[in-house]
Amino acid sequence: MSAARGAAGRALRPAAVCLALCAALLLVSAGCKKHGAQTTTQAAEASATAAPAAAAGPAVDPALNWGGTTPHDRPPQRDPLIEQADAILRKADPGFDRFEVQYVTGDLDRDGRDDVAVEYGIGEDGAMRHVAKSIRVLLARAGGLELQPDQTEKFADCPALREIRDGRLWADGLEACMLPFPRTLAYYQFEWRNGALARVAEETAQERVLSRLQAMRAAVLAGKWTTLDRNLRAGPLPAATDAAADQKPPGKTAAAEPVFADAQRRRAFADAVGLLGHLQLQRLNDHEALASLVKPSGPQAGERRLHIDTAPEDGAVEVDGYTYVVDARASLEWPDGDGVGYHLRWRLIEGDLYLEEAGEHDLDGLER
Repeated sequence: MSAARGAAGRALRPAAVCLALCAALLLVSAGCKKHGAQTTTQAAEASATAAPAAAAGPAVDPALNWGGTTPHDRPPQRDPLIEQADAILRKADPGFDRFEVQYVTGDLDRDGRDDVAVEYGIGEDGAMRHVAKSIRVLLARAGGLELQPDQTEKFADCPALREIRDGRLWADGLEACMLPFPRTLAYYQFEWRNGALARVAEETAQERVLSRLQAMRAAVLAGKWTTLDRNLRAGPLPAATDAAADQKPPGKTAAAEPVFADAQRRRAFADAVGLLGHLQLQRLNDHEALASLVKPSGPQAGERRLHIDTAPEDGAVEVDGYTYVVDARASLEWPDGDGVGYHLRWRLIEGDLYLEEAGEHDLDGLER
């Protein structure tokens, strides 16, 4: 089982809000410095020794603003494994948490004990943002965590750790560390082999769209379509909200469109993804590709079509007040009978598909 601690994702508050928060903090501090969630024991020590204070307003409430950038941020929580990793890293690199820090935990070397992978920013003192990132791995041993050699060189792009799952480290490769809204260039999986991370899988944005559609098809065919409710939202939910949603009964997740509630539509979706998955995508230009299959006759005559754009015009989208990078857009269409078609339009955000639009359309292209 994997757990992530820190600024998970690239969702940012609107710039005006960020500036307002920073201005408010400058009134009581000599500088405005960003810290990743679950970073150091110093936060816990400061909390333990600080005098009781009046209730904080929204502008300075650490439960709302810890990390300062993303709805996935959450205030520090005691985690012995993270605290141990923090103490070890602090000895090796005392200033490692000058910028944001991200921890992911799980069994990386498949020995039955949770390990820790850490991503942290590197830059000049006083800079507003880091210019690069460092990746360190701490493996669980009989005497506790042991820091391994630096693994940064294993990443060709700016790394963003996601999770440790199934004995693998899952990470994204971003186009640049300094950009506030970087696009994802690749999605990686690593295993721990011979004392180092070894890349065992890599996907482009187009390949990630196809693999996620196939995974959704598999869930539908297995009768687990209610597990796709998270994909039927407009975008990711904050971590606390997401956990609460996961506890809801199947099919009752908040803000999910009931696209797969209809059995016939589920079958049509699975059929369309299955049929188009056997086709070679036709490259339209440097960022668009198309797969199309036409059945000339029969009750389901018509075109099944998948269009993927890995450089959509609106490269970012605002969901519930937060801005997310859209790394690809995918549109899936199939005939629905009586001259009507049905389409699902997805956004690829943080490596997963989220529903942008669903509905019927005339087969001549006019929406109903």
